[in-house]
Amino acid sequence: MTVAVLFPRYDHPAIEERYASWQAQMLLRRNGAKLHFYDPEEPASFAVGPVESSHVLVITDPLLVPPAHLAERLLEALNASAGAQAALPVTNESANDRQRTTPLAPYMTLRELQLVTGQMQDRPAALQRVKWDVADPGAYLCASSMLDNVDDSPRRALAGREVVISANDYAHRWSSLRGQVRYDLLELISKDAKSVLEFGCGEAPLGEALKKRQPVRVVGVELDQKAAAIARKRIDDVYCADVREIVNIIEEQFDWIVGGDIVEHLDEPWSFLSDLRNVCKSGGRLLLSLPNISNASIVNDLLQGRFDYVYMGLTCVGHLRFFTKQTIEEMLTIAGWKVDAILPQQPMATPPRDELLAALDAAGIAYKKDDLIAPGYYVIARNP
Repeated sequence: MTVAVLFPRYDHPAIEERYASWQAQMLLRRNGAKLHFYDPEEPASFAVGPVESSHVLVITDPLLVPPAHLAERLLEALNASAGAQAALPVTNESANDRQRTTPLAPYMTLRELQLVTGQMQDRPAALQRVKWDVADPGAYLCASSMLDNVDDSPRRALAGREVVISANDYAHRWSSLRGQVRYDLLELISKDAKSVLEFGCGEAPLGEALKKRQPVRVVGVELDQKAAAIARKRIDDVYCADVREIVNIIEEQFDWIVGGDIVEHLDEPWSFLSDLRNVCKSGGRLLLSLPNISNASIVNDLLQGRFDYVYMGLTCVGHLRFFTKQTIEEMLTIAGWKVDAILPQQPMATPPRDELLAALDAAGIAYKKDDLIAPGYYVIARNP
């Protein structure tokens, strides 16, 4: 029996969000699902109107990465749980503690995630009954008739209902790309900095944390209008525009300039980084975070014919340039910065990564392990 899928209409000015939604739809269609689109705020009774199948998989998070055969597997879970009104997958991000779980193994790429979700689905079935609260479930399956008289939105339709959660079906949900507090970057910024410019500041959680830690003027540059509006409430000033245009009109200079995973999103970072020196005091610092394209998880994916773009991370769909430790140093040297340090970020030991390293060792192939295990690098450079 084919299960219909309700999917929220979603549009966003940033390619990262748009692509994540397209990818979610693509993965759902691979199993032959027919998608019906709905307005996220319309009543569930309106959204389910066009659905003819007896059961429906409701997606409430348009960026969710579903495991294979999610609809069919949740239907089995629902049928095995008499009295339950809906079936849900587990996930890494949920406001409901009963739904949130840690996957069997860490993952850094879509292929690695799919290996993990496949292993979880192969384990003996594990179901738990829960009375659902008001949390957004991300995805759930129910009888289409259950939604016929629900006047609230689909993401709130489960409140107060008995549901079953399948521990075998893991759906990845992304954290906020623009709302994460980068404590890793905060630790690297000097506590005597009096002025900081952050390009690609998002909602400015880093700037807010910095201002709570020390007396400092923080100015941000952010392209996303909604994120910039939030940032304005947290830091001293925000330019809402393309950073490549703004850098040439900023009249003040800063002790520190910070860019957390932004440079790789620029088509021409060499000239941009050179222009940044004009808004950095002599002897001032530049702090960057950059992903490492030579990470073993990516290399192993390539050996399997895979390079999957995703919402964020090593293969974020917004990346236009790709770097190794050597090309990072070369880029900054070309731009006129003096590199003080290039520090590897904390490695993540995924099974495919370790599989590749073991195979290289067994074959006697020479390689630089530090360059393969680093997911990215922190860079501290000085304006001479």
